[in-house]
Amino acid sequence: MEDLDKTLDIMERDKAVSLLQENSVRVKKNNIKFTKLNKKNSQEHLDLQLVSYERLVRNLVRQLLTMEKKIRLKYLTPMDEERELKLMRVWNTEVECALEDLNVKFRDIHVQRRSVEDFDANVNAMRTKAKSDIESQVPELREKLLVEIGSSERIDPKELSGLYGLDEAVLIDLQVIDPLQKLHESYRMLSEGGCEKQILQGLDDAICIFIKNIKALEGIVWSGKSPDQRKELKMKVAKLNNNLKEIILNLLTLAQSALLPVERRNADMNSKLTGKLETLFKVESDYDEIICKIKPFFELIR
Repeated sequence: MEDLDKTLDIMERDKAVSLLQENSVRVKKNNIKFTKLNKKNSQEHLDLQLVSYERLVRNLVRQLLTMEKKIRLKYLTPMDEERELKLMRVWNTEVECALEDLNVKFRDIHVQRRSVEDFDANVNAMRTKAKSDIESQVPELREKLLVEIGSSERIDPKELSGLYGLDEAVLIDLQVIDPLQKLHESYRMLSEGGCEKQILQGLDDAICIFIKNIKALEGIVWSGKSPDQRKELKMKVAKLNNNLKEIILNLLTLAQSALLPVERRNADMNSKLTGKLETLFKVESDYDEIICKIKPFFELIR
């Protein structure tokens, strides 16, 4: 994926905004609740608002770290030193923005109540804890990524794109990169367990034939003689793309089931999934070839 850092910047900024909005909703609900109880400036109310901001700061650090790790592992892209330093700077700024919001909204009330020293101490404690977590966990994440990506047997999204003849953008839109990576991990483990590679290759061949049909249909969308005909063709393409996603997810479920000992497999569920997949694979041409490709695996799993 091109320029992953910029994409992550956007995603993480959106996540930070989302967390700030969630906190704003919590604070507003607390205000309404305690105002109705005629306890708007009570210590109980102020303590609860402080807890809300502690949660916000904690989630900012944890969820941004999780997002950075998850996306980099998906795209098998490590973090360099420049990125590490940038994240520590940006995330500390996000924390400061959250704490500034806390100060603006509640510090004056604590001044009036003569509890401002405790308030300031709590805010500083949040800042210190967040700064410490960021400055220790970001470098730690960088090291973990180097190890996990270096030892990973997952297929790179670019390789998946070439394997199935689909642009990375399409794989992203369909949200199938992670399922396809897991599917190929299952192929590897099944092969190591004695499953014939030809049987597993048949599943990939079937997917490729299905994708070929989608592309063929896409190629004639604009050949419709009327807007209604073009709309009908577009709807067929959309349906096949949706079916493609369902095919990948259901094949993954079957492959993971095949990794279980026979006595632990859910035969009824596997039977339903194979029947569903035969329906999902339905295309106007090459359907018989698809069935020939998937049948050996279906017989294996039943």
